[in-house]
Amino acid sequence: MPVDVEKSKEIQDFIIRNVEGHPTDIGRMTAEKFGLSRVAIVNRLRSLVDAGLLTAEGKTKARRYELKILSDNKQVLQLVPGLTEDQVWLREVKPYLLGAPGNVLDICAHGVTEIFNNVIDHSASKTAEVLVFRDAAQITIRIRDYGVGIFHKIQQAFSLSDPQHAILELAKGKLTTDATKHTGEGIFFTSRMFDKFVIASGTLVFLRFRGTDDWLLESDEAPKDGTEVLMKIATSASHTAKEIFDQYRAEFDQFGFSKTHIPLVLLKYEGEQLISRSQAKRLMTRVDQFREVILDFKGITSIGQAFADEVFRIYRREHPSVNIYPVNMVPDVQGMIQRSIAGNPDDPLHEYFRRGMDQHKLT
Repeated sequence: MPVDVEKSKEIQDFIIRNVEGHPTDIGRMTAEKFGLSRVAIVNRLRSLVDAGLLTAEGKTKARRYELKILSDNKQVLQLVPGLTEDQVWLREVKPYLLGAPGNVLDICAHGVTEIFNNVIDHSASKTAEVLVFRDAAQITIRIRDYGVGIFHKIQQAFSLSDPQHAILELAKGKLTTDATKHTGEGIFFTSRMFDKFVIASGTLVFLRFRGTDDWLLESDEAPKDGTEVLMKIATSASHTAKEIFDQYRAEFDQFGFSKTHIPLVLLKYEGEQLISRSQAKRLMTRVDQFREVILDFKGITSIGQAFADEVFRIYRREHPSVNIYPVNMVPDVQGMIQRSIAGNPDDPLHEYFRRGMDQHKLT
């Protein structure tokens, strides 16, 4: 039976999205999902090979399919006076992304210009590498400098006791070591636009995955000098840069950046629980710059009474204009928060817990 154009595109997109993980059985998977015959699926795979989107090796059952590399470019740039981030985007990146959907191009343009502007203004590096890799499923952009290292620079500028604290501050947003040139919003928004966003520097690797909203902090192999930023986005991505900006803009603000989403997992050291007032105070540093604060407890199994009291009773009492909403809580965490506000029956968080919290869960 003939397949209409829309269904044909759905089948092609399914193959492109899944072939990397199933190079030898992608045909069987696709046939089962869409009810196609063996002959029909062989023809579809052949058409993708002919179109230059897939490569194929081997015969019959041993046949293996892979995404074909469409663009692969690496440039080493001298950071000389007069070099601007828009020149880097227009000369070194955009030409290798032609044909990508407009919303994906906009996100890539935002990411490249924001990150490279940071390299120019903050890294103190003499050179930087820009890599662009593209296949039919995904675009990968990597920017690497050999300067002071982003986490070390933030640690020094804000007198933080540990470079890990720099990552927590970056995740909050509105953080900059040079307020005359930057608003501190670049990394905050960029990390939420891409499907995968990685900053590696010193001994730390900071990752965010958009699809699962997972945030990871690892001590791993990272550049000992300078900073490496990796950004990946699916060519089929449907979200736009504007949607990400709007998500963190309060209804009554026309242009203001007034909402933040803080993953508390970034506050933890390996094996450590959130129990102390000092941890709570570190978490709430600079939070008074926002009107709405989403505290994301995903990955947190318990918190201490002192931690909960400092955040949900004392801080909120002293900063009544900051609206704080906890999300992704296990029962023990929610119970500790409710215990911290039990003495105030008029606290609006009581109603928040009663009616459910889904409206505050951000993607």
